[in-house]
Amino acid sequence: MVVVALVAALGAGCSGGDGGASTPTSPTTTPSTPSTGGGTPTQGGKPAAPSNLSVTVNGGTRVFTWSSVSNVQDYFIQIGTSGSENPDLINTNTSQTTYTWTGAGPGNYWARVYARNSAGSSPNSDTITFH
Repeated sequence: MVVVALVAALGAGCSGGDGGASTPTSPTTTPSTPSTGGGTPTQGGKPAAPSNLSVTVNGGTRVFTWSSVSNVQDYFIQIGTSGSENPDLINTNTSQTTYTWTGAGPGNYWARVYARNSAGSSPNSDTITFH
């Protein structure tokens, strides 16, 4: 059967066992390596990871935007300095899909976003780096 051969060939990268549904896997990442974001809801009613995180730089102002996901109470944006794995500059929540950071000095930074609801937190968005 062609379908069985295709499933067997592709099945090595899939996980599942819950009646045919599969859970996407993603690599373990650090802030300097982008993680896998997307719009697929996670199990247990938690929201999906926000996607399309971007930043517009204008002098000392950084404006971040990302795509909304469903079933969200709020989003957390985390910003850190390059070389730090922790959000050592900004770690705050917002109900919007935009965040403005003013007063940023010269340097290399990273940012990521995650969503939250009563069931818990989503995976992190892709991590972006910027100046």
